[in-house]
Amino acid sequence: MQDIRKPYTRSRSNNDLQSRVEQFEAARYTRDDYEEEPVQIPVKKRRDVDDMNMYPRRRDDALYETQEERDFPRRSGTSLTTKYSLANKKTPLGTLFFIITIVGIVVAVALYTYVFNSATVTVVPKYRDVSAIGKVFLFSKDGTNPNGIPFTVQSTSLSKSKTLSLSETRKVEAKASGIAIIYNNYDGNVQKLIKNTRFQSSKGKIYRINQSVDVPGRKGTIPGSVEVMLYADGSGADYNIIDTIFSIPGFKGTPREQAFYAKSKGSITGGSSGNVSLVSLSDLNAAKDALSLELSKELQSEILKIKKDGSIPLYSASEITYQDNENDVLKGTTDVYKITATGHVILANESKLAEGIAKNFGDYDNSPVRLMYSDTLTFTKKQSDQIVGTSSIEILVDGKPRVVWVTDSDAIKEIVQGRKRDEFKPLMKTINSIESAEINFSPLWLRSFPVERNKLTISESLPTR
Repeated sequence: MQDIRKPYTRSRSNNDLQSRVEQFEAARYTRDDYEEEPVQIPVKKRRDVDDMNMYPRRRDDALYETQEERDFPRRSGTSLTTKYSLANKKTPLGTLFFIITIVGIVVAVALYTYVFNSATVTVVPKYRDVSAIGKVFLFSKDGTNPNGIPFTVQSTSLSKSKTLSLSETRKVEAKASGIAIIYNNYDGNVQKLIKNTRFQSSKGKIYRINQSVDVPGRKGTIPGSVEVMLYADGSGADYNIIDTIFSIPGFKGTPREQAFYAKSKGSITGGSSGNVSLVSLSDLNAAKDALSLELSKELQSEILKIKKDGSIPLYSASEITYQDNENDVLKGTTDVYKITATGHVILANESKLAEGIAKNFGDYDNSPVRLMYSDTLTFTKKQSDQIVGTSSIEILVDGKPRVVWVTDSDAIKEIVQGRKRDEFKPLMKTINSIESAEINFSPLWLRSFPVERNKLTISESLPTR
């Protein structure tokens, strides 16, 4: 067996190597500047461990990526190099938008909670439904009687007229009459004029007063004056005048003659004498009845329009009065009959009437109250009692109203502002005028009432019946 450790002498390449070495040793360089020196073969220096970089630079995976990795990318998992690359990338716009949105929501919730917060307190006030009253109350005009319910009177008027035919001829002797104003420009003292004092018109007709009057004295440059009714001294149409100035014959020849005088206020009419065509009494009465009925119906509708805040109109106890020119028509002064109807309504103080009704309750504590369903109330007065010109009147009140205790919204706000939610019910129990109450916070998660009073709302809720 051949020993494999011996050189393989038969190889052709071995003989060629020996001849090439001999040629290399015998070779000489031909450059002029070359100095013969021994040939040094460079030896690779071995690196010291201390000089080695323990954290080599990250290689560019794109340069080392094999063709297989390019053709078949990883389906799952991420290499350490890939994770390191992703960590150094910039934050995406989607993530930035998400962060801004979250911050905006937090700010909006904070504003809604502490800036736009509010609370609504809905209270059910204490109330009593009255099944029947049936009691007579004293009503006092403008509160003149402290024991009465204060009231005022409001009126409304309507007029109608009708031209009548002159169907009768009668002999008439009538004296004219009218209003005049007497002036005192003499001094500051009151001047008394006795009954039947004469007044002479510019045409020489004499008129008289039928009662004594006191004419006030002059004040500075303004003469004193008084209004009187003048009556003609004789019958006939000659005493009918429109405007004139009267002198006082009793002062003639004295210093008062020029200082005392009178002026007619409107026309002085009604004077007639002889046979005159007149309206018959039957025609006059028929016109009066027809026009009165029409006015009564129309006036009832107008009366129902009379209202006033804080007052209850006593419509069922209203009163209608009539005025006409019957005397002028019968005297022949005119053939036009005119009638005016005036409706008078009592406006009673609502709170005082409610207190008067509430005094029938055993638990009434004199607290302020008001009325609901006041349209169910009826008011009845005696036929002999007059609304106009009276200072007090008794009226029977009946019906089925509801008496409601008045709640003070400002007081409730003052009690609850800034308080905790859990304190609400105990606080409401301290208010006698409240039956029950509930709260509604905005936003719903609030735990206490707003401190600002303008963020508190007090509303009232009552069950219908």
